[in-house]
Amino acid sequence: MIIIKLKIVKKMWYQKRQNKYNSKKTSTGFGLFDSKKEAAYGSDLELLKKAKEIKDYKRQVRYDLYGKNGGRICYMKVDFEVELPDGDIEVHEVKSNITMTPEWNIKRKLFEDNYPEVKYIVIN
Repeated sequence: MIIIKLKIVKKMWYQKRQNKYNSKKTSTGFGLFDSKKEAAYGSDLELLKKAKEIKDYKRQVRYDLYGKNGGRICYMKVDFEVELPDGDIEVHEVKSNITMTPEWNIKRKLFEDNYPEVKYIVIN
């Protein structure tokens, strides 16, 4: 005798929320990006990698940000962490005018204070 257990799953319907900056998630051959501009820049980085102008890059890298007394205040996820052929690290952040908020500006300044050896580049 075979006993089959069925699990009833309740279907939940929800309306897809629009992004707060009206950006559209974009899929390319290199992955899913948060905006069209970020996807285009990711494609450019992939071409630079194939041309051996950069060694490698990582997407959505998390950096912890610390205050004056050494306590962690918050974290920042940067769009791209780029490793150059000489081993130096650069952080590339793709921003539009609307996404350059006062909160982002504070985090950028904290980042530059916490990681002075990492070059922070804003792609506008």
